[in-house]
Amino acid sequence: MSELIKINIVTPLELLKSKETRMSVLPGSEGELGIMSRHTPLLTLLDRGIVKLYDENNSVSDQIAIDGGVADVSEEGITVLSERAEVIGPSSSNKQIIEEKIIDLTLKLQKPEFQNDQALNSEKNFLEFVIEKFN
Repeated sequence: MSELIKINIVTPLELLKSKETRMSVLPGSEGELGIMSRHTPLLTLLDRGIVKLYDENNSVSDQIAIDGGVADVSEEGITVLSERAEVIGPSSSNKQIIEEKIIDLTLKLQKPEFQNDQALNSEKNFLEFVIEKFN
């Protein structure tokens, strides 16, 4: 039986995913990182991209889009801290919710008082990235 490593994906609003995995692949700032049990401890920056979680059969079990962040790998497991994160894939039910958020943000950004709002633009750009990954 293979050894597993626990990963926690955390945003300011929630613990999005907490799971035991065989391997996690993270979008590191210098390229993808494959993290398995007994990996050397490290702290690294992450880019916007997809976190892939692999099960014991070496199949991708979950995919989570993150908007950059930090990964801490220790003996206890992996902790990913990201400003924004969304679960993607065929088993995810949030595609319609994300599409509705994009429409709402687009309408809001058309109002003069919000046209230069960087936070809203950043949120919309990330959600468009997530929808792109669904397709």
